[in-house]
Amino acid sequence: MNNLLSNYKLFLSQFDAKLECFFNKYSEYIYCKKGCCYCCQEGDYPISELELQYLMQGYINLDNSKKLSIQENITNIKKGKKCPFLLNNECSIYDYRPIICRVHGLAYLLENNTVKIPYCVNNKLNFHKLYKNKEFYGEPINTNLDTSAVLKDFNYGEIRNLYDWLIK
Repeated sequence: MNNLLSNYKLFLSQFDAKLECFFNKYSEYIYCKKGCCYCCQEGDYPISELELQYLMQGYINLDNSKKLSIQENITNIKKGKKCPFLLNNECSIYDYRPIICRVHGLAYLLENNTVKIPYCVNNKLNFHKLYKNKEFYGEPINTNLDTSAVLKDFNYGEIRNLYDWLIK
């Protein structure tokens, strides 16, 4: 693993500890738990080139049957649908997942002071108790958790939808 990926892996361990504090603080509003894969079934998955390189490290470590299933998923799934790394309703590359997956479920402030809420709020999932008539009535995390903001100190490359990286 090159130096950039090693530094990124170290960063992720620190970032995950920070996220754990956020998830604990807002636990009464978080409904996704292990096995919940609603966000993986239909979503937009913007990831950076750095995250793709790291994610591929996880892919390389999978057994061949999982790799074949993922390759079939990439071939058969239309752009913008189920994540190809979702196998049997579980993330096959969980430890290597991108920032968007790590922060999903949290409500946080963007640079323009608007609140980014998880889209599953409309399905009576995360933060739905604080979201009424398209308004958020809670206290969001005062940290921008979008990929470009989180990775601002890294040379993370271009950000594209996962499918744009995988399907050429």
